[in-house]
Amino acid sequence: MMMFVIVGAGSLGQAFGGLLARAGAPVTLLATPRSANRLRASGAIRLRGAVDALVSLDGSGLVLTTEAADVPDGAVVVFTTKGQDLLAAIDSLRSAAGERIGWACGVQNGIVKDELLAAAFGADRVVGAATILGAQRQADDSVSVTSLGRTYLGELDGRVSERVQTAADTFWSAGIPTEPRDDIHRVLWSKACNATGVFGVTVLTRVSNDRLFSDPHLMRAYLALIRETAAVAAVCGVQVGDYAGFPPIRTFVETDEQVTIDQLRPPVSPASPSYASMTSDLLAGRPLEVEAVFGDIVQRAERSAVPVPCLRLVRDLIRGVDPGRSAGPC
Repeated sequence: MMMFVIVGAGSLGQAFGGLLARAGAPVTLLATPRSANRLRASGAIRLRGAVDALVSLDGSGLVLTTEAADVPDGAVVVFTTKGQDLLAAIDSLRSAAGERIGWACGVQNGIVKDELLAAAFGADRVVGAATILGAQRQADDSVSVTSLGRTYLGELDGRVSERVQTAADTFWSAGIPTEPRDDIHRVLWSKACNATGVFGVTVLTRVSNDRLFSDPHLMRAYLALIRETAAVAAVCGVQVGDYAGFPPIRTFVETDEQVTIDQLRPPVSPASPSYASMTSDLLAGRPLEVEAVFGDIVQRAERSAVPVPCLRLVRDLIRGVDPGRSAGPC
């Protein structure tokens, strides 16, 4: 049986760790002292919404720790931290247990995450991963799972290996819809397109996802951002695609803008609007993963001489409103 280490006890880490532990998989949840104290005070991971689960910290097969040295030998490590916290989390784990892990993956937004993981643990011990599982921490410290979405796993060299298939099957059995892919780079770039589009529009306007995808003016901005991101992907040798659980990125890129706008559904008024993760972070006054999502892709565009004026503008604007960025010269 696969053993899992979930690095990061935020909403996403609790969702993955709680669901895997509930299904009987051995899980070590590596948390910061602050997150660990909060979880110990509640005594359990509490998931609500698309899935309801109460996973006790006692006797559930889930081990909560703040020490990277507690990582069991041969475990699969899933990094669920925010992008801005990933490098520090990698360094901590590599120093304490880097030679003992089986393999690692990261479900952060952006493209640079896999390069950071490969540099730390070796490309042969990194699996590409993307998820659109939505989870948000609530005021009572429970986690609202807004959507189970879809998770994708694949070898960086374009294979579906036995370890990828086994991990995908384990995730599925835990209630996390997961698909192994031999084109994981296309999946990653397709998710990156959606991230720049959704975050770029909703962070700056503070609107819900439902409003974004039903408003023609907001959708024009969204389409501009995903098309610039897709152009960067293309120069990197990757063509974006359409994948279950994600908006149809390839279709959006290839279809005439006005045709897409004309096909929008009338706006709806959900009982509980869904906000993108970066927008939720902004509204809560938390740091934003602007560099992992926008800064990195703009840098790739500049290195390849791909014009991305919309992405550059949005990067600078979000830098300016980022609660985690200190004021001062760039």
